[in-house]
This record gives sequence, structure tokens and C-alpha cells, in this order.
Amino acid sequence: MPVPYRIHSTRRLKRGSPGTTAPVACTIHGILKFDSAESPHLVYNELVSLRLAQSLKVPVADGVLTVSGDGLAYASLEVALPGMALPDALPSQFGVIAQDYPHESAGLLAFDILVGNFDRGRNLKASLVTPHIPLFCAFDHSHVLLNIQENPHDSIQALKSDNLLILSHPFFKRIPRKNLDIWIKRIARLDLDVLRDCCVYGKPFRSVSNELQHNLFVALSHRAKNLTNIVSAHQEVIFP
Repeated sequence: MPVPYRIHSTRRLKRGSPGTTAPVACTIHGILKFDSAESPHLVYNELVSLRLAQSLKVPVADGVLTVSGDGLAYASLEVALPGMALPDALPSQFGVIAQDYPHESAGLLAFDILVGNFDRGRNLKASLVTPHIPLFCAFDHSHVLLNIQENPHDSIQALKSDNLLILSHPFFKRIPRKNLDIWIKRIARLDLDVLRDCCVYGKPFRSVSNELQHNLFVALSHRAKNLTNIVSAHQEVIFP
């Protein structure tokens, strides 16, 4: 589903020649994120997660790379509804969200198991009061992929394992197996060249070396094919 983003301001551009469109310049609200001691590979994680989600059609907020401070930063665009505040989802709403957005909820759960996202929590927006404008969108992927463990090498080994990696999730016990299986099969069919393009950039990306990028690709390709077995081994945690 299309996701609207919050516009901060607009300004008119000089009128173009006859017959052309009349665009208006605008600035869009975003949340700027940087690598830090707590999350040393945050920018890389966010970009890889975005590309993976887009390749799989998982509903996550768009974002862009920008330059700030000592180098590349990540700007996550702020999701919004026209003229309405849209706070992060509350735990008391998770059940209703799963009912109103069953396909999207299953996709997000499958995606979070793939990338090892133990920090989904309330990092999710869903409209429950605008049936004419459906909106479901997740955000914040700073604690996935290379930041699952204290160092990236242990994180990659964790992704290669059969461990579920997440102890809780908004949609545990709320998604039927058949709904999740649709997404598990989609992930398993993801073309390896597409997956490689999501992870590997051909040169170091801030502190993420070429070797780390390749090793992450290998780990994710293994996890994607093994996701059915991982889910089956933890079905008592995942399913109602």
C-alpha cells in the first residue's frame, strides 16, 4: 500500500516552459541516524534492511542516505496521515493491527525473523481509524544484521544458526501459520543476485569492510533458505 510522509514546508519553483508540469519544491520530515558506539553499523544496517524490505515488498518506511558530520548518515522519512497525528503503535493495539492488516503483519514478522530484529517493539505505525486510507509501516532497523551481537562477526554467526534470535514480537501468537508461510516462501525464492545487491556495495561502507558485506550476504542467503526449519522449530513461540 502507498505510504504518505510528512511535508514540512513547500515553495514554488520558477514556472517552466508551456506544456511542462509545475512542480513545487518541498522539505520532508525525517529522522536522521548516525553510527555510534552503541550501534556502530547503524547506517549500513538501515540501508540493507530498506533494500531487503523493498525487494520483498515488506512495508517499512522509506529512507535515504545523506552526508552529515563525519560521513554518511541515514534519514528515515517520517510516516504521517494527512492532517492527523499517527503515534507509534501501542501494545494494546497489536492484536487489532494483526486483525486489520493480516498480510502486512505476517510479512513484517517473517522479515524480522530473517534479519534477527529483537527490537521491533513499538517501532511500527498503523492506522486503525481511517479505513479509507489504510496505513501500516514499520521503521527502525538499527539492532539487526551486524548489530545483533556485540561484534559483527558474532552477529553473522548468529544469522547462520538455527536460532530464532528474537524473544518477543508484537505479532507472536497473532499470525496463523498459513499467513506466515506465504512470506517464508517469498523470502526463500529471493534471487541471490538481488540479495547480494542489497548487502554488497563493492567498497567499504563506513566501518563495514568488503569482507563483512560478503559474509553477511552468505549468512542471509543461508538463513533465507532455512527459514522454514527455523519457524518449525519455534512454532510454539510464534503461532497461536
